[in-house]
Amino acid sequence: MPAPDPGAARERRALAWLWLIAALSAIALRPFWLALAGTAPVCAWHRLTGLPCLTCGGTRAAVAFLHGELPTAFAWNPLVTLAGLLFLVGGLAAPLWARRGGPLPRIPNPLPRSWRLAVLALVGANWLYLVLHRV
Repeated sequence: MPAPDPGAARERRALAWLWLIAALSAIALRPFWLALAGTAPVCAWHRLTGLPCLTCGGTRAAVAFLHGELPTAFAWNPLVTLAGLLFLVGGLAAPLWARRGGPLPRIPNPLPRSWRLAVLALVGANWLYLVLHRV
């Protein structure tokens, strides 16, 4: 069994701390994000076609998320809300994971076909939800 690579462990810890800092910064900058939300442009795709784009409702979901209103955020855009939750929870948990010696996730390149289809299905299901709920 090969000896653990101290450089890889150091890289893992640095990445974990960067993620934590990014998550805490996003929380600390909450008033700034809320102030900027009102300046977001109207969705051109929705205006032209009458159909929601893949991120329609994303700004409203983010505002609800920042107010701690998770059910409202999910109602506006489930995928955007889930991404925000994963970012914050992952950022808070990353240093603990690195401290315990957890490996960095390995993402194969290219992604296996099953992964690509799963991502496509998830994005498609989110868009269908947006269309059916008239976001």
